[in-house]
Amino acid sequence: MDLKLPKDMVLFRYRNYFICSFLLYGMNFTDMAYLKVGNIINGRIKFRRKKTGKLYDIKITDQLSEILIIYLEGKSKEDYIFPVIKRENPALQEREISWERQRYNRGLKTIGEICGIEQKLTTYVSRHSFATQAMLNDVPLQAISAMLGHSKLNTTQIYLKSLPSDLLDDYNKKLISSL
Repeated sequence: MDLKLPKDMVLFRYRNYFICSFLLYGMNFTDMAYLKVGNIINGRIKFRRKKTGKLYDIKITDQLSEILIIYLEGKSKEDYIFPVIKRENPALQEREISWERQRYNRGLKTIGEICGIEQKLTTYVSRHSFATQAMLNDVPLQAISAMLGHSKLNTTQIYLKSLPSDLLDDYNKKLISSL
């Protein structure tokens, strides 16, 4: 989040995609690519997820607003927010999204190297990171599941896998000290 990059560097855009994904409940890249200016209504982003059709209504935070402003300048309600889709043909749009996702993942690898992150960064890491951070901040599992758009809690549990061992150690220490 603290990485500063020049605006004319392509990695600047990929950093912004990653942060926006995280701030939008771990939104996947395809849904971000299809977001239009018209999806912004009264300080909220409202859209239907492509994969599930689930309706989302997410408040635009100050952090998210800072990034969106960069991409909204001079655009109309029918324009896409992010510079991914440029064509009208649905098949070509899917191809554009796929190509940009590939470039984005390569860019995330470079960003990971710059930041000294050992884990392989991909478009889905922001989604998993959102879920993990929500869990670590005591957001109830049902709320995390709803935010991710999962219809089953087990899907969310797969995302969260298991609690970090240091967190389990802290819980154990707290439990033992209460005896």
